[in-house]
Amino acid sequence: MQNHFSTGLAPIPRLLRWILLWLIGVGIFISLGNGMAQAATVSVNVAPGGQLIFSQASISIQVGDTVTWTWQASGHSVTSGVPGAASGLFDSGIKSSGSTFSHTFTDPGTFPYFCLPHGACCGMTGSVTVAAATPTPSPNAAQPLNISTRLEVRTGDQVLIGGFIITGASPKRVILRASGPSLSAAGITNPLADPFLELHGADGALITTNDNWKDPAQADIQATGFAPSNDLESALVRTLDPGSYTVVLSGKNGTTGVALVEAYDLDAAADSQLANISTRGFVETDANVMIGGFILGGGTGNANVLIRALGPSLIPLGVTGALVDPTLELHDENGAVIRSDDNWKDAQQSEIEATSLQPGNDLESAIFETLAPGAYTAIVTGKNGLTGVALVEVYRLP
Repeated sequence: MQNHFSTGLAPIPRLLRWILLWLIGVGIFISLGNGMAQAATVSVNVAPGGQLIFSQASISIQVGDTVTWTWQASGHSVTSGVPGAASGLFDSGIKSSGSTFSHTFTDPGTFPYFCLPHGACCGMTGSVTVAAATPTPSPNAAQPLNISTRLEVRTGDQVLIGGFIITGASPKRVILRASGPSLSAAGITNPLADPFLELHGADGALITTNDNWKDPAQADIQATGFAPSNDLESALVRTLDPGSYTVVLSGKNGTTGVALVEAYDLDAAADSQLANISTRGFVETDANVMIGGFILGGGTGNANVLIRALGPSLIPLGVTGALVDPTLELHDENGAVIRSDDNWKDAQQSEIEATSLQPGNDLESAIFETLAPGAYTAIVTGKNGLTGVALVEVYRLP
């Protein structure tokens, strides 16, 4: 399968901080694990008479950090504060050179610690100050940044009809693009020679149209970096309020052929997102099946996605020639199959029903997946070579 999409956003690696504290003189090596508030170095010197003196005695850490004392001299013990322990002490056994003692602090507070050389208290005690752990921010879930569908555009009810929903509180700037002639460079033998693009609102009212992208907004479209490569192709740049929208792609003067419709999110930082996309069109065979793609990005976390392929349930809506038995495949950006489905109840019925978006007919297909940021392709075909009108949908779930 040919991949029509650019590589998605690479996951940002998670960095782990390891802080090593080295001690001079006779000394103790102290390691602090995750979430340490600040680095601290404690050195220990042997005073006349064998008394241990701390040059620095204060350690600041967070809940969940571990302190490890490693002795580099024999005949001494270590005691330290423990929440809830009598006198705040633990482990008074004599240590030999190279031995260790570790404790993970689970409660905030300030706890004393000191050393005992052969039973005599040190000249200076120390303390561990434990702060409440700083919560690690949850990664933002990825969201759809690009959606596209490729199929053969016919006439009448069999043109390409794409829908998308913008959710959130803020307007979103998008570019819509209809490609036809440029698909010949990708090996498409019957591309749509002159696509025509319409944008409609939720009530069906026409918002705007475009025939050739350079007329009238060439500068705005070029500034996005997504200008079509052929002058006969169409594009629209709009800032849209949250709501439902429909894109209709047809051939100028009733022409037919394979075309690609795309929507790109030009403002992923806005408090809104492309939460649901769908495309309806005629599914043929071989290279003229329905190919829908989407790119997840704008965050480092995984996203829950439901993909549906509908056919029989379109019949009550007045769609003639509906695909009676659709099948669905989900591919990654390398073309590998992630999951496939014929009838939605076969493998993931409980997961799909939990979304409340299950198809209305048992012969229809659906896939639920948790996906990392990247590019994905959904392919809708007719079982056993069947053809007909189908609807593919991608929902980005909470």
